Amino acid sequence: MAHVGLAICDPDERIAVPLEIVPAGVAFPAIRTICARDGVQGVVLGLPLTPRGLEEESARMARRLGDRIERSLGLPVEYEDERYTSVEAERLVGTKQRSDDLSAVLILEQFLARRRAEAARDAAPDRAPGKSVDDAF
Repeated sequence: MAHVGLAICDPDERIAVPLEIVPAGVAFPAIRTICARDGVQGVVLGLPLTPRGLEEESARMARRLGDRIERSLGLPVEYEDERYTSVEAERLVGTKQRSDDLSAVLILEQFLARRRAEAARDAAPDRAPGKSVDDAF
């Protein structure tokens, strides 16, 4: 049976921590409980793309879960490419033991880092080509 790793971050979106691993069939009730208990403001779901970046059945299942979360819980859902996170989690743990919760942490950290980088880029002053950062001030 497939499992889903769950992770959460602090309110400042700096630190992601693992919560638990649940059977895929009870992922929605587990997410609903965590959202209510912890005052979650949004959900990030790993999107299992193929190595070529295509969406197949597992990605469609993730999107259906996301649609259900949006409809039922009224929370925004973001998707993050989860390719190779399980391999990375196994490498970090050092074994092939179940590491779905660590994979969830890696996905959430990747999402948060991307969001911080986008915010920094959007906040940066416009620069003309060839000018350095010092020239912009």
